Amino acid sequence: MQRLWVNRGPANQRMAVSMIGSVLLGLLVAGQTLGENARVPLRIDPVNPHYFQDSSGKRIVLIGDYTWGTFSDTKYDFATMFDTLRAHGLNFSRVWLFWGYETDDGDRTNMVPYLRLGPGNANDGKPRYDLTQFDPRFFERLRAMCVAARRRDIHLQLVLFDAWMLKHPHLWKLHAFHRENNVNGVDGDPRNTGLGTDGERGFCSLGSPKVLEAQQAFIRRVVDAANEFDDILFEIANENFYSKEWELRLCDFVHDYERTKPRQHLVMPKDLLNHGSVVQTWDAGAVHAAMLAKRGLQQPLIFDTDWTITRNDNQVRKAMWAALLSGGHFNYMDDSLQIGSEHKGDFQGSRRASLRRQIGCLAAFAAQARFSEMEPKEALVKEGIGFAMASSNGLAVYLPSGGSITLDLSGLPGLWEAKWVDPLAGTWGEKFAVRGGGPENFTAPNAHDWALALHK
Repeated sequence: MQRLWVNRGPANQRMAVSMIGSVLLGLLVAGQTLGENARVPLRIDPVNPHYFQDSSGKRIVLIGDYTWGTFSDTKYDFATMFDTLRAHGLNFSRVWLFWGYETDDGDRTNMVPYLRLGPGNANDGKPRYDLTQFDPRFFERLRAMCVAARRRDIHLQLVLFDAWMLKHPHLWKLHAFHRENNVNGVDGDPRNTGLGTDGERGFCSLGSPKVLEAQQAFIRRVVDAANEFDDILFEIANENFYSKEWELRLCDFVHDYERTKPRQHLVMPKDLLNHGSVVQTWDAGAVHAAMLAKRGLQQPLIFDTDWTITRNDNQVRKAMWAALLSGGHFNYMDDSLQIGSEHKGDFQGSRRASLRRQIGCLAAFAAQARFSEMEPKEALVKEGIGFAMASSNGLAVYLPSGGSITLDLSGLPGLWEAKWVDPLAGTWGEKFAVRGGGPENFTAPNAHDWALALHK
């Protein structure tokens, strides 16, 4: 596959550059304007828009695991957490940057991007925030985290703002954009509702110019710190239910500001559906149906489970297999990775070690089956319950309830090599031969879910 970064232009382009005395060659590649030595970061694959393409030009499937405090909790060892993901073949993690308030309760900390210089004290008894004075430690940690992820081939979804906490009065009272907590006259609740949820004039709105100005200043500093990294994308806000216009305006702001930078990154929800907008259910059949229903959007669909936490590993496993066998991607909200007494987790997530092995099995299966070269093929399943993906050289089927399935192989003639895969145990069965060209019945080894891989 052609690399989408430019080292040298063609001879006639180099001549044009020399004539105008420029040191950069402008090329328009898939809608991105590149400098001569710039690279295209993670982006939507131009040939198969249901998948991503990394900076090397390789088409990839994102399979991730994440928790809340990866960045914002200064006691959190993100490098060890990324090692855990990498050890299981995972390549994706979602990261909150700015929760809105500072805390240090002895259990964990929560950092903010602003210095607290006063005059006067905020509602937590500490000096008020100055929203024009950024704390360099915040952006140093951001860059260090991105470096650690890059070294481990982990892609990051950077959440710029959190809107979940705006609806909780005791948390909003601590927010840096609360009128009593900053020295800049920035008021995320001018109607005095006690929350930050006012979609007309609140934190997530276009009706408060000072708020918007402070948000844009923060975004500029984040982009300045993170623009050098290829393996990131941005999400404007977590759980903004208050103003879609505000979110899209900030997407445009990121894109406009990054046009002055070497790299232009994907931004949710302008370029991709937000994390909660694809599907929110643990039912494998419903996940499959939702993925197929949204396939017409011609963009990667990430099944992100940050809406509820389940302790049922079987539910998680079946839902994530359904997502990937429907041409999508998967990102698991994993509280076992969250440190602190509330969750009793750890960086290695040992409390969900079994589940993590199962996610790793899916990642290995996706790589070997080459999902990114396949398309969902519901018509191949003639009898039984299964989710099928196929290309000219391969076929993958997931049976969420095991049992028997009849596949129509009339369009796939010739001799094929098949293997059963046990998603629960993470094991592969022995090879067996299958002759295509007509209907073929397959029966799973036992009653739980199974996957079947066929290769030419």
